[in-house]
Amino acid sequence: MPSLRHFAARVDGLATIEYIIGAAIVFGTLVVGVSAWNNGLVSRLQALVSQMQAVR
Repeated sequence: MPSLRHFAARVDGLATIEYIIGAAIVFGTLVVGVSAWNNGLVSRLQALVSQMQAVR
């Protein structure tokens, strides 16, 4: 915990590696979210196509 307090007390801003790690976390979360949304969209479209084929 002392290192966490030391990190929080720093006033010189973030280092480059910290920006890189933060950007990687944000980008990774975005990729996972878009992928999950895309998979849900594909399954909904497939269900819609199946329903349309059943109407014929």
